[in-house]
Amino acid sequence: MTASDSVEIELKLALPPQQVEAFLKLMARRRGTPVRQVLVTRYFDTPDFALSAQGVALRVRRIGRRWLQTLKTEGERRGGLSHRAEYEMAVTRGSPDWTRFSAEALAYVPQDLRAQLAPVFEMRFKRTAWLIKGRGGARIEVALDVGEVRTLKGINAGERSQPICEIELELKAGQPDALFALALAWAGRLDCLPFDISKAERGVRLAHGESAEPVKSVPLALDRAMSVEDGFAAIVQACLAQFQANLPEVLASDDIEYVHQARVALRRLRAALRQYRRVCVPPDELMDGLRALAAALGAARDWDVLCDETLPAIAPHYPDADAWQHGMQVLQAHRVEVRAAMRAALIQARPGAWLLALQRWLLLRGWRAVPEAQRFIQLSPLKKWAGRALQKGHRPIVRGARDFGQLQAAQRHALRIAVKRQRYAAEFFQTLFGGRRQDRYLAVLRDAQNSLGRSNDARVAWGLLTTAHTTPRVLQNVVDRSPLGHTIPRVLQNAGPMRDFVLGWLAAKQADAADGESAGPMRAFLKWKPYW
Repeated sequence: MTASDSVEIELKLALPPQQVEAFLKLMARRRGTPVRQVLVTRYFDTPDFALSAQGVALRVRRIGRRWLQTLKTEGERRGGLSHRAEYEMAVTRGSPDWTRFSAEALAYVPQDLRAQLAPVFEMRFKRTAWLIKGRGGARIEVALDVGEVRTLKGINAGERSQPICEIELELKAGQPDALFALALAWAGRLDCLPFDISKAERGVRLAHGESAEPVKSVPLALDRAMSVEDGFAAIVQACLAQFQANLPEVLASDDIEYVHQARVALRRLRAALRQYRRVCVPPDELMDGLRALAAALGAARDWDVLCDETLPAIAPHYPDADAWQHGMQVLQAHRVEVRAAMRAALIQARPGAWLLALQRWLLLRGWRAVPEAQRFIQLSPLKKWAGRALQKGHRPIVRGARDFGQLQAAQRHALRIAVKRQRYAAEFFQTLFGGRRQDRYLAVLRDAQNSLGRSNDARVAWGLLTTAHTTPRVLQNVVDRSPLGHTIPRVLQNAGPMRDFVLGWLAAKQADAADGESAGPMRAFLKWKPYW
C-alpha cells in the first residue's frame, strides 16, 4: 500500500453513552452494511512528550491482522470541525517504520526525536463505520467509537484510563457544510455536543494526569489587514470556543467556575454581536437560542455568587452562628434545585445543535444574505473600523462618569453594562493597537466594572432574597415539571431572621455604593484619552 498524503476534514461529536443505542437505530435506517472493527491504537512520543508539544501525533493501529501507521498535525479546529494534514500507510509491525513516510511527513519529526519515541498510551475501542451520502453529493464516513484510552506502564502519571464515546464524520468528497447538515440532525435528537479535542490530545492529558479545568477567554490574534467580516468571524469563534469548552462540565460538574466562564463566554458573544449589529446579524432562531442559554445560566450564577461570595462576607458579623447555619442550609438547598433546573433548561435548549448551527452560519458567511450588510462586510482595514467602534462605546461611559453622583440605581446599572461591553470590545481588538496607553485603559475599565459589579451583586442578592418566585421564566416550565419544583416558592419563608439581617446589610451596601464607592474608578476613567 502506498503512502496517502492528504488533508483530513473531520467533524467530531461527543455522544452521551446512554444515546448509543438510539444512534445505532438511526443509522440502521440507512442503506448499506456497517463495518465493525475492534481497533487497538498505540501512540508514540518522547518521555517528555516533545512530539505532542509540537502539535504532532504519531500512532500505529492494528485492524484485524493489518497495521497502519499515521502521522497527524494539529491543524485548525473550530466547533468540532478540524482541518489537518494526515499521512497514513500500511506497515508490517506495531512500531513506526520511518522508511515508509514521505519527506514531507518526516519534516514534522526531527531525526533526534525519532530514536527517543516509545509507546505512551493506548486506545482500545469498537468502531462501527458507515460510508454514506450527504448533502450536495458529498461522501462521508461516519464512525461510532466506544471504548477507552489508557496510559501504559512506565508513564510518570501511572496507569490511568478514560472512556471514549464519540462520533466522527470524515469528509471523503464534497463540501464541509455536508458534515454540519448531518451533525445538526443528530444533535437535535441525541444531545451530542461538538468536540474539538482529538483522541491523541486526550491521551496526552491523561498521561500528564491533567484533569478538566474551567476555560477562560484568551487574547485574540487579529490581523490589521483583516476585513471587518473576518474580524467578526474570529471574535465569534473565540467566544464559541470558550462556551463549548466549559459546557460539558457545566452539565456534569458542581464546580461553579464552569458556569461562570460559560456565562462570560455568552456575554462576550452578545457584546460582539451588538458591536457588529449593523454588519453581521445572525438569524432569529440563533439569537433566540443564545437568549435561552444565557438565561438558563444566569439564575445559577446569581445563586452561586450569593452563597459563595456575598453571604460568606457577611457571616462573621451575624451574632448567632447556629441560626446562620440553618439559614445557609435552606438557601444552599434551593441553590441545588436552581442548578438542577439550569441543567434541565440547558438540555432542553439543545446547546449542541445551537453551537453547530452557529458554526455553520459562520462557515457559510450567512450574513452576506442580508442586503443591508453588503456595504459593510468587506470593509478593510479592520483597525480603522475597530477604532470607530471603540469611540462609539467610549462616549456613553464618559457621560456617565461625569454625572455619576447624580445617577439613579437604574442608570448606574446601565453604566455598568456599558463599561463591561467596552471592556470586551477593547479586549477583542487588543492586538490591533497595543501599547501602555491601551493596557492602562483596560485596567481602568476593569476597576470600574469590578466596583460597579460589587454594587450590582448586592442588588441581585437583595432581589433573590425578597422575591417569592426566584426561578426565571425561562426555567419555570422545566421546574414546574420537576419533582424539585414544588419547594421553590417556599424557600424564602424558611431562611428565618438570618435573611432579615442580610437584607439590612445589603441595604447599607447599596447606600454606600450610592454615596460614591464607584466614584473613584469613574473619575479615573475620565483622565484617560482614547488610544485608538
